[in-house]
Amino acid sequence: MKSPNQEVLKLGTKSDAVRTKLINRTAKCEALSKRGQAALAQEVVQTVDLPHPIYIDSAEGPYLTDLDGNKYIDLTGGFGPNVLGNKPKPIEDALSSQIKKGWHYGIPGSGQAHLAELIKESSPSVDEVMFCNSGSEATMFAFRAARAVTGKKVVALFDGSYHGIHDYALLRADSKSERSTPTSLTLGSGIPNEVSQNLMMMLPYRDKNAYELIRKYKNDLAMVVIEPVQSSNPRLDSKEFLEGLRDVCTECEVLLMFDEVITGFRIEYGGCQEYYKIEPDVITYGKAVGGGMPIGVVAGPKKIMNSFSGAEDTPAIFAGGTFSGNPLTMAGGIGALEYLKENKEHIYPYLHEQGDRLAKEINEFCSISKIPAKLMNAGSMMHLIFGDNDIKSSRDIERRHYHLENEFYLHLLGHNVIVPGIHLAFLSYAHTPEIVDQVISAFKNTFEDLRSDGYM
Repeated sequence: MKSPNQEVLKLGTKSDAVRTKLINRTAKCEALSKRGQAALAQEVVQTVDLPHPIYIDSAEGPYLTDLDGNKYIDLTGGFGPNVLGNKPKPIEDALSSQIKKGWHYGIPGSGQAHLAELIKESSPSVDEVMFCNSGSEATMFAFRAARAVTGKKVVALFDGSYHGIHDYALLRADSKSERSTPTSLTLGSGIPNEVSQNLMMMLPYRDKNAYELIRKYKNDLAMVVIEPVQSSNPRLDSKEFLEGLRDVCTECEVLLMFDEVITGFRIEYGGCQEYYKIEPDVITYGKAVGGGMPIGVVAGPKKIMNSFSGAEDTPAIFAGGTFSGNPLTMAGGIGALEYLKENKEHIYPYLHEQGDRLAKEINEFCSISKIPAKLMNAGSMMHLIFGDNDIKSSRDIERRHYHLENEFYLHLLGHNVIVPGIHLAFLSYAHTPEIVDQVISAFKNTFEDLRSDGYM
């Protein structure tokens, strides 16, 4: 594989051709991009490395169609919520029915109790839930509740994790720090250094030294927070580590939180709690639980959830939001979860089967073709990682292949498969085996394009 500097010096024939192809067929997208630049400080996550983004006009099943009428196989999945695909009928019907009655009241409607019951039924760890508007809000409120209930101020995260956009979540491990004893840095400007230095702690992922660090700092630790599947390196072989984490948190009387914003109702109906058969103290949800509508959920036993009401003399936190529990989101969530619940015996085995098949075929192709890349997956959630390293955690991901990775997704778009700029991809129940076959072919053809241009 060429060095990063070589990768960007000169474009090959295939790379020139795909840029020409994409630019020529997306004139309306280009025009909208120019219009938006005059008023928008930031758009949502970029799609591919073109002079302009791809703008979507409509979505149906496993497909997205852009403003120019180009149709793509969708591996974006709305960044994760669309377990049933785009515009599934059960959710469309639920939303249409609610819109006829109104979509925002401020005053509570009947939907909150109904959706809360469905979430509660899905997890033995849940007595009560609290609704907000995003996964970021959910983790923010959960951190606040943990500090209130325990009286301790430090929350621990893991190297390679992502928990949203609030100040207590925007941390990353200092790459210069020791792998087994990572230190943290704030991500982006505007966050006081005191957050990383005094209020948060970084733990090593899938490393048993994390247990010793929890024991060492247990008197300061309010909660340990983990994505049971990290989006940076999705995998389902972490059961032993997670069981050990559950044990040490119980031993040290430190709360354990599963951030299931991405994995909840996607890995299994009961999320990673069901898959690993582990009961955390606090759970956050988002994405799939709203059926594609904006949502965040904090869930757990009464001893934690009492902090939202002050019940039983629990220290009360401030929580609220204009659109929290709004009737349209509740309707979308109820439509999604009722369908997933009724059909879970078919949906989740299918998602695992197709996700595993896609990863297996791509990884076998890369191995035979001596292509230094691996498609990591946790069922229907996947991330293609370039490099020769054995990936045990995000520390093993070779950042020097950034330009090659971007080039890959540009070519993939030329083969009519779209993956978001974060490069975390999803299959849905709407992706038939035949469509998954097309995705496999597109991946293989993309690798061949890159090899033809001398990138590998």
